[in-house]
Amino acid sequence: MSTPVIDICAENRMPILMMRVTQLWRQLMDAELAHHGLSQAKWRTLAILSLHPEGMIQSELADELGVEGPSLVAMLDRLSKDEWVARIQSDVDRRCKIIQLTPRAWPLIENIRDSSEKIYLRTIAKVDVAPLAVIEAFFLELRDRLYEDLPEKKRHHRQERRAVCSLMSYPNERVD
Repeated sequence: MSTPVIDICAENRMPILMMRVTQLWRQLMDAELAHHGLSQAKWRTLAILSLHPEGMIQSELADELGVEGPSLVAMLDRLSKDEWVARIQSDVDRRCKIIQLTPRAWPLIENIRDSSEKIYLRTIAKVDVAPLAVIEAFFLELRDRLYEDLPEKKRHHRQERRAVCSLMSYPNERVD
C-alpha cells in the first residue's frame, strides 16, 4: 500500500503556517523569559491580563487562553501565591471572580513586553514582503471573522458580562 499524496492547498497551508509561527514565537518567548522563572502558561496569562488592567472575569480569561476552567484555577493559584494576580469577588454576582494584576506584577509585565519587542525587532521588523500594517489588518480581520464563527456559547459579550459582574467598580486599581 502506497502512502497517499496529500495536496496541501492554500486552505490548509495558511492555518498550518499560522500555528507553526505561533509555536515558534512562544518558543522564543520561553527562552527570553526563562531567567524570570516564567513558564509559557504564566507569561501568557500575565500578558493577556496586562491588556485588561481593569481585570477580567475568570471564565473570559480561560477562553482567551484556550484552556479549561480547572487548568486556569491551578495557574491562578500559582500566580496568586507569587502575588502577581488578585482574585476579586464581584459585588454584583458572587459567582464571578475578577482577575487583576497586582502592582507587583507590572514590572514583570515590562520584562515580558521588552522580551516580545526584542523578538519583534529580530524577526517581524525585518520582514519586508508586505507592509506590516497590511499584515496586521489582515490578522485583525481574520481574528474577527474566526470569532464570529465560534459557537454562540464560546463568544463572550464583554459589555454584557461586565455589566453583570460590575467590572467597572474594582476595589483594587492599578498603581503606577
